[in-house]
Amino acid sequence: MPHRPLHGRETEFRRLSESVVAAAAGHAGVVIVEGTAGLGKSRLVLEAATWARHVGIAVAPGVADEVHRASPLAPLLEAMRGSSPPIISDARFDPAHVLDFGALWLIDQLESALRRTTTRQPVLITLDDMQWSDSLTVVAVRALAERLANSPIMWLLSLRRWPSVPTLDTLISDLVAAGAVQLQLAPLPSAAVAGVAGDLLGAVPDTTLLELLDKCAGNPSMVVDLLSALAEDDELIIDAASARLLPSREQRLRGWLMQVGPLTRQLLSVASIFGRTFDVPPVARVMHCKVAELLLSIQEALGVGLLVEEGAQLSFQHALIREAVYCALPQGARKRLHREAADALLATGGSMSEAATHVITGAEPGDAHAVGLLVRASDEVSADAPGTAGDLRLRAVDLMPAADINRPQRVVEAIGLLLRAGRSADAQTLAEVAFQGDLPVEVEARLRCQLADSLGMAGYSASALHHTTTALGLPGVDDLTRALLFAAASKAHLLAGDATAALRAGEQAITVGRTPVRVGRALLTMGAAERVRGRLTRSLELVDQAVDVMGSDTAEAHCPETCWTRGRTLMALDRFEEAQAAFDAGNRSGGAPGMDVFGYTCRAMLQLHRGRLDDAVAEGTAGLIRAEELDSWTQVPELCAVIAEAYAYRGEFGPGRRQLRRGISVVGEPRSVGAQRLAWATAVLDDTAGEDPSRVLADLASACDQLPDGLQVLAFDPMAGPFLVGLAMRANDAERAGVAAEATERLGHINTGVISFDAAATQAGGLLDDDVDRLVEAARAFEVSPRPLARARAAEDAARALQQRSRWAEAVEELAMALAEYDGVGAVALAQRARERLAEAVTAGRVPVVGQPAFGWASMTAAELRVARLAATGLTNRAIADELNVSPHTVESHLRHVFRKLDIRSRVELTRLVLTREPSIDG
Repeated sequence: MPHRPLHGRETEFRRLSESVVAAAAGHAGVVIVEGTAGLGKSRLVLEAATWARHVGIAVAPGVADEVHRASPLAPLLEAMRGSSPPIISDARFDPAHVLDFGALWLIDQLESALRRTTTRQPVLITLDDMQWSDSLTVVAVRALAERLANSPIMWLLSLRRWPSVPTLDTLISDLVAAGAVQLQLAPLPSAAVAGVAGDLLGAVPDTTLLELLDKCAGNPSMVVDLLSALAEDDELIIDAASARLLPSREQRLRGWLMQVGPLTRQLLSVASIFGRTFDVPPVARVMHCKVAELLLSIQEALGVGLLVEEGAQLSFQHALIREAVYCALPQGARKRLHREAADALLATGGSMSEAATHVITGAEPGDAHAVGLLVRASDEVSADAPGTAGDLRLRAVDLMPAADINRPQRVVEAIGLLLRAGRSADAQTLAEVAFQGDLPVEVEARLRCQLADSLGMAGYSASALHHTTTALGLPGVDDLTRALLFAAASKAHLLAGDATAALRAGEQAITVGRTPVRVGRALLTMGAAERVRGRLTRSLELVDQAVDVMGSDTAEAHCPETCWTRGRTLMALDRFEEAQAAFDAGNRSGGAPGMDVFGYTCRAMLQLHRGRLDDAVAEGTAGLIRAEELDSWTQVPELCAVIAEAYAYRGEFGPGRRQLRRGISVVGEPRSVGAQRLAWATAVLDDTAGEDPSRVLADLASACDQLPDGLQVLAFDPMAGPFLVGLAMRANDAERAGVAAEATERLGHINTGVISFDAAATQAGGLLDDDVDRLVEAARAFEVSPRPLARARAAEDAARALQQRSRWAEAVEELAMALAEYDGVGAVALAQRARERLAEAVTAGRVPVVGQPAFGWASMTAAELRVARLAATGLTNRAIADELNVSPHTVESHLRHVFRKLDIRSRVELTRLVLTREPSIDG
């Protein structure tokens, strides 16, 4: 328990201790402590860590700070290195080298390390002052908390809500929605302040002293600081009834520094520039001396207690000492020292991002060297932290003279980064300032073109179109730039959901474009537009033309965008293996930062269509992690829609609705493809959950209104048409059912020879006309489709019509096929519905049938059996995943189902069962 009473925080500590005890018992948990500066958040974190160690929990303590906020993953890596024994100790996780590796790889490694640690004991991870954490730390905390939700890990996060960080605010909201304990610290009441003073002084404070302490507004840090200062200056008489005011900081500092010599004072002043904890070599470099020359001064500062050793580094004994030394420096000297600190860090092996922090503080306008360093630092972190990179680019622009010929290009680069970081307002403001200057026409046109491209990709298609239209209206813009502008307009129209306008703009880009790359990119966008319109064969023709046109430029012809656009069309054409190969090629070819989020979206959709629900969730979640890491929101609506749909089929409606809310919150255009996908996923989830069909259909009204001419509503999934027809029929809306059936049949005619769309057209017509023979025909046609969920739905619809005609044996056969498909892909909710209907059909028709049991060895699917057998040999989840060529998340999901079906709790029990039934399995 606390070594000193926590006056006024008894309730908060009790909640904390309950969470600690729960973690010790093997449960996961998240506690969030919020409050303004000085209210005791860090003290609560410290006491929780002390109590956790007392009950046998490993503690990983981390603290974020403003000085190192540009260093990716710094607080989380500090926490995991600081546990005893360290959770991670690999040199690859040193902050200076962390950007050598991809963020997802790093998060996977941290997850594996935590899993290994929790096999021995529970873990408490404390992250203090999260408001200063970098974006990658926020992403990692979200990912690890979700992935390790069933592991004995307690997360204790403390923060204040200012400065506001949107990604952190979203993380906290999501954690609270998922059940995190939220502790809001208020100022201490007067009685608690009196208790704190009494404990610190060893006596009861009198009325005069309490009146003075009331000026601290219930802030315990200020109370302690005030009393300590009074005591240090001998201005507090414990047994008297009076006390004097706090002396100035300068007076206290003078007292501290008079204990040491001039060189030591200089050492402390320079060291304060680097933060509370610092390395000696860069300090020595700023002081223009060798480390050996500072040894006596270091020993003197250690001897009087101004500094302490922390591993290979030194640290100020107290943050107040460092702050006082730092603030005593004249402002001009402070800025110069920060500037020198940046060069010293780079010269002694420090990270570029840490050096950039000092440049921001110390550089003066016109400092070309500082501009170059900030640009290099921005480039270094742009792939993993575009928000930070944008801030660095902005500062570089601020330092550049208005007449600098490179300034417009730096402005464009800053705008692109800010847009990727989701900071459209900042980007637009910066652009408008640039446009107010006397820019040459060609420079303005290219700037607006790049801005339009970035805005379009960020989901702000209306603004993108404004810039393309404005630039195309400028006099004297050359044809090459006009081609780029038409291509950007085409992409913006497509993202806004207007495929016809996208095609027109693409044709104009081809007309004025003179280079293969420009023509090829226009063709690529037109191919994507034709896919959205449902003209799949034409889409593939255009994409292949784009590849041929750009063939002279191998990098362009095989760039990620080309591969993924082609893969999505192949996926719509039922050519799944070719689509997978295209996605793999796009993944290998790299590309611009942020494009990989599009790749995750493509792969998640393919896994969903293949019926691999766990893999769809895993790919989609990885995509969201990458999008959040980059603050890039364009693909988030589609990613959330895919995950929500997979959750719906699995019967996990709560998590599915959370994903829908997350996706809806970042929709840029109501007619965009992402908005349509979210509307579809919402309907699927509500319908699967048993909501009223009329209400579900009403939520799809805007999508239905585009039919029968606007086929994009149905083109992304062959199940969409029959689903809409069936939903409208159940809602007694014959008109909408007819329109949906007409559109589905039109889509089938346009794409003759595509099995799934042909079968969907037959199914939609059968549902509309209640034609049992056509429904059975559709079920047979879907049997050769690569889409298991579509196959199952067609069989289920045929079974319903057969039941209505008392053709029980045929209905049972169709339902058995549907159930096998649903069970095979883990669609728990749909399988349950099919199982209930099968039981009804068997009973009503007295049809003898042996169904698959819900529990026991016989209930397991083939995939679950494979995973169970490999787990019994002692392989880890990752090793099993490698063996089966699936993701570790899929393996974990299969094992969860196996444990539930066999009613077991551990791998030991699983191994015993497998060896009992199959003794030939190697142990």
